[in-house]
Amino acid sequence: FWQKRIENDANSLGLSVDWRRKFTTIDPTFNRFIEWQYNYLKRKGYVIQATHPVVWCPHCNSPTGDHDRLTGEGESPIEYIIIKFNFDGKILPAATLRPETVFGVTNIWVRPDAEYVIAEVDKEEWIIAESAIAKLKDQLHHVKEKGKIKGKDLIGKYVENPVTKDKVIILPASFVDLNNATGIVMSVPAHAPYDWIALEDLKKTDALHKEYGINIKEIEKIKPIKLIDTPGFVDLPAKQMCSIFSVSSQLDKDQLDKATNEVYKKEFHQGILNANTGKYAGMQVSKCKKELAQDFKKQGIASSIWELTGKVVCRCTTEAHVKILENQWFLKFSDPEWKRLARKCVDQMKFYPEEARKQFEEIIDWLEDKACARKSGLGTRLPWDPEWIVETLSDSVIYMAFYTISKYINEYNIEPHYLKEEVFDYIFWGKGDPKKIANKGISEELLKKMREEFDYWYGQDMRASAKELIPNHFTFSIFHHVAVWPNEPKRWPKAYTINGMQQMNGQKMSKSKGNYITIQEAIEKYSADAMRITLMDSTEGMDDPDWTEKATIAWKNKLDSIYRLVKENYGKGKGESNLDKWLVSRMQEHIKAITEHLENVRTKSAVTVLHLMLNDIQWYLRRGKKGKALDYSLEVFVKCLSPFTPFICEEIWQEMGKKGFVSKSDWPKADKEINKEILQLEEFVKKLCDDLNEVIKLAGKKDKLYLYVASPKEFDYYKEAKEFLQKEFGFKQVNIEKAAEAKHDPEGKAKRAKFGKPGIYLE
Repeated sequence: FWQKRIENDANSLGLSVDWRRKFTTIDPTFNRFIEWQYNYLKRKGYVIQATHPVVWCPHCNSPTGDHDRLTGEGESPIEYIIIKFNFDGKILPAATLRPETVFGVTNIWVRPDAEYVIAEVDKEEWIIAESAIAKLKDQLHHVKEKGKIKGKDLIGKYVENPVTKDKVIILPASFVDLNNATGIVMSVPAHAPYDWIALEDLKKTDALHKEYGINIKEIEKIKPIKLIDTPGFVDLPAKQMCSIFSVSSQLDKDQLDKATNEVYKKEFHQGILNANTGKYAGMQVSKCKKELAQDFKKQGIASSIWELTGKVVCRCTTEAHVKILENQWFLKFSDPEWKRLARKCVDQMKFYPEEARKQFEEIIDWLEDKACARKSGLGTRLPWDPEWIVETLSDSVIYMAFYTISKYINEYNIEPHYLKEEVFDYIFWGKGDPKKIANKGISEELLKKMREEFDYWYGQDMRASAKELIPNHFTFSIFHHVAVWPNEPKRWPKAYTINGMQQMNGQKMSKSKGNYITIQEAIEKYSADAMRITLMDSTEGMDDPDWTEKATIAWKNKLDSIYRLVKENYGKGKGESNLDKWLVSRMQEHIKAITEHLENVRTKSAVTVLHLMLNDIQWYLRRGKKGKALDYSLEVFVKCLSPFTPFICEEIWQEMGKKGFVSKSDWPKADKEINKEILQLEEFVKKLCDDLNEVIKLAGKKDKLYLYVASPKEFDYYKEAKEFLQKEFGFKQVNIEKAAEAKHDPEGKAKRAKFGKPGIYLE
């Protein structure tokens, strides 16, 4: 059903697709291709069996790849360091992404309204949020629940910082997220805006004394400890950012998040640990986490818990968490040589927009090993371990190469068992003798055809998709291409086009909210042409395009008016005037501009040029001239419009009496002379019209116009425009005079005339 629907939508939109090459990733013939790919990767050491954290769906009992998610594409595991604060023979495990800040802990935060769990974790008694139990179990910790304790019963008590040996108080905070890590948070008010403002909030209320018997002086004597020196932070960083972002309480969540991100970003990239961090003083914040974490773990005062960088919901609607898998199959993206080849590929690629390049460079640097298989779902089974199925991102990274041969597989009904490894070796690497490789299902001649087809088409000139795929599909594709063809850079991706995610009426498209429209519905209501050009006119680069009904209707009406304009005016131009030279020159400028924009995938900018083209043609017609430049300009305009609105342009092309398809005609070339003098003079005429409108507003409508011009070439050009000016403004008489020879100048306007700005007198 969906395959047919997708084909119909693509055809209805006017997309040029060679459907002979279609296949799905569950076709048995494609499965053979993936088996070949993964057998090779395993031989190269790029597929390994190891123990690693993965995004895990407890319902599907399987890793959840990006394409297996309802929400959370791009989110990945991240390690929190647990600092074990000692509490009355138990452990209060506070999880942090910044272990270096443990030297500045002034208190511990808990949720007063929560019920925490007392659990035996690896032979220690921990007090943790209930949600942490399943996570810790799935992360190779031995966990046994022993009892409960209310958050409010912890408040006012003290714990010992295992690093500094300081005694710090436990305090209540509403921002503590019980679903994140352990549900216990260490407070570092010098460097964490949430901690700073929470302490400030506590100082403003007597609730602590009323509910917990804590004297307000206990809070007032808490002094933030600055640990990091960072350029630009003259005060305590958290305090400074709370002031800059106008944070007044814990309720200002959006502003707090902005303040937090700013502090963390600056300190990570520019911060240096100061003397308050002991032997770690002088280290860069960006390089200290690993060493601190290792040291603390060796001392037995720290552990780990893995969380997700954001919420992930599996397609089955179950919320995912991080599980550490033993004996799971991974793609070894951490391999230094593999990373080197990937960087080499990026260096020779083009990116549209260019700013996307930096993201790819950064992702290649930090990308770690990635789970590539799961135990449920559709796909290709690992040939050496068939209980595992290659997950949906990992089998969709070089499938573009399969397009080159799928035409023959479909046409000749080649059965999967004929697609042996040596067949793919020959087709994709040119390895082996086709005469010896040929079998009953694939002849030598057909093998050679398939090899020639691949050799002709591959590598891919450009691939386009959304920015959300940069950290996964796009980058994985680079890695796999350089792995499969390490010595053939011509097979590597040549260019990526990155776009935003489609919005509708300023909001994310959502079926549940009713904020969506299907392609077929939109085409039936507005036309494919109006839909196409509205989308391409909405944005460019990595910004999110916003489709609106208002803009689509406006474009539908505009396309109708373009059709009428061409039909009424094409073939009716004769002769040549200065205005024709102007229009041809303008078209040369537009051809250059739109060609450059399209070559750099700047669709919105290209549509802006189309607007300018149309404006110039309409101005030309308004000037009352119909010379031979009109037909030329209309032809150029229709050709340039056709990639955006192919259906109406083909119809217009036929109305113009042209043979063949406009889509197959040559793209316009800016090969005619640009007359800069004529361009300048016509701009003077346009400016004169603006000035006349202003003068008439002030002086009222008059019968006669006197223009005093400063140069001979202006005099000649304005004389040609005399009839236009008379008709445009309803003058009974228009007089053009050289400023130096003015005969009728009762107000002395002639002496004020300048080049490009004639003197104006009305009577």
